[in-house]
Amino acid sequence: MKPTVNLVRQPRPTILAASVAIIAILVYANSLSNQFAYDDEWIITDRPLVHGVDRIGEVLTAEYWPGEFDAGLYRPITLVSFAVDWEIWDGNAFGFHFTNIVLHAVVSALIVFLLMCFFPPWYAWAGGMVFAVHALHTEAVANVVGRGELLAAMFVILAALVYTRAARDSRRFRPAVIALLAACYAAAGFSKEVGFVMPGLLLATDLPLLARGTDLRRYLRERLALFSLLTVVLVLLFIARSEVLGAALQGVPDRAFTLDDSFSTRLFTMARVWPRYLALLVFPHDLSADYSPAVILPVDQLTAAGALGFFLLISIAAVAAASFRKAPELSTAVVWAAISILPVSNLVVSVEIILAERTLYLPSVAVSFVVATLLAALPAVRRKWLGVAIAAWVLFFSYVAVERNSVWYNTDTVFEDLRKKHPESSRVLWGVASQFHSAGNWPEARKWYRRSLEVWPYAAQQQAEFAAMLIEDGELDEAEQRAVHAVEWSSGIDDYHKLLITIRLRAGDGEGALAAADAALVIFPADAYLYVLQALSYALAGRPTRALAAQETSVRIDPSRWSVWLGLANYRLAY
Repeated sequence: MKPTVNLVRQPRPTILAASVAIIAILVYANSLSNQFAYDDEWIITDRPLVHGVDRIGEVLTAEYWPGEFDAGLYRPITLVSFAVDWEIWDGNAFGFHFTNIVLHAVVSALIVFLLMCFFPPWYAWAGGMVFAVHALHTEAVANVVGRGELLAAMFVILAALVYTRAARDSRRFRPAVIALLAACYAAAGFSKEVGFVMPGLLLATDLPLLARGTDLRRYLRERLALFSLLTVVLVLLFIARSEVLGAALQGVPDRAFTLDDSFSTRLFTMARVWPRYLALLVFPHDLSADYSPAVILPVDQLTAAGALGFFLLISIAAVAAASFRKAPELSTAVVWAAISILPVSNLVVSVEIILAERTLYLPSVAVSFVVATLLAALPAVRRKWLGVAIAAWVLFFSYVAVERNSVWYNTDTVFEDLRKKHPESSRVLWGVASQFHSAGNWPEARKWYRRSLEVWPYAAQQQAEFAAMLIEDGELDEAEQRAVHAVEWSSGIDDYHKLLITIRLRAGDGEGALAAADAALVIFPADAYLYVLQALSYALAGRPTRALAAQETSVRIDPSRWSVWLGLANYRLAY
């Protein structure tokens, strides 16, 4: 009797991964025609620092956002990648988008290889395909500044792949492997803050190993050297951030939390966001470039949407716990999503957003794990129908992604899409106003600026910007009101205090300017320019002796500035 020959050949892993990478490129290829859009303008096009590689030294010690934003972010590898792209492509947006697409293709291929550590090749391929075409990724891929997400994800998933193979093949972590994982950790952390959680994600991939039985002492002993070194890397990351930013972890409240940044408000507000997370991860059809007020408003108590969020959280955690023994990969998916969302959850520190689709790039790897887990767990008949459903999902959301890419063509198209979907957004209203202002239509711009600040009056930066515009138009009364609001909501920004003092000086209100200067100096006692403004306020209020003393103080604080010496000379001549 002839031996049975298996005519079904197992697919080569490299071919499967390459096919997923090619699909990722095809789905996002139309973003190559996009220009710079939205935050690209602040971080890249309007920032000479990244216009070539001649200032790489400065780039390595620069904040991610320009200094006036005080965003508390440090991503040197991402900024260096922009500088290199500018050097290669001479500032042509095509090259920046090309790099993003290539990075996304690499990440998609790495996910296939990672999933193959847990599942048969075809199931891993299906999970990778879902990631490659996921429409949720358009903001990260089609908008250039999504680069940080792509780089951090690439280093994290590469590390997870190396770690998983080392853990399952030999259960030993050789020095070369440990060194590579430490390098990936540093690179991920310097690309974007989500990279900080990489050690937790590595441990999440161990859940199937633990569920199926392993000696705990041996497990801990084998990983001791690795995680000790990763701890050292984390400390070094924090030190570097402290040197550049002044703090290792710096909370920057989103505009929605300007009024109340308490933990309870952040918790109840984010509970309303959790159902949106799930909807975006599973069925990313209703996409938005912004979720600022009033798309999502802060709350300081439990709401119906918040209750739904807590219910979903508890239910998903319960499913993950119940399936730990039989389908631990599902637990890996849940833990992966929870850990990778944590940096932007507003539960550890306040961050600059309540919800941004780009921040779900790395968490969406959990969806790929779920897809592969279901394919592996279901019987053949149900697996067939699930395969059909996954194929339909991939086709539909490939189309959604292709359509969505064009929304990121430029800033105007982004705001046009926002205007259609979320006319209630204060950012949309502000963008409309800015467009009118740029076109020279100040009366119409002023109307839209006011509408934006009526929707969300707690935006200190916008209040200050509008106040500065009103000064130019001679509307000092309203300018003063706006500046007062800016100081009220963000008293820690010295420029807002200076703006208020300046407005009152121009209005001839010496006593009011003096009151504002005194209040500012309580917060910024070593600011030489505030003493200059205080001197002007004293002079306007008819108190020359105090004006002279204030100007002398400004000279003592900053004797290197010739302007303060000139002011002092003028006061001495006058008084």
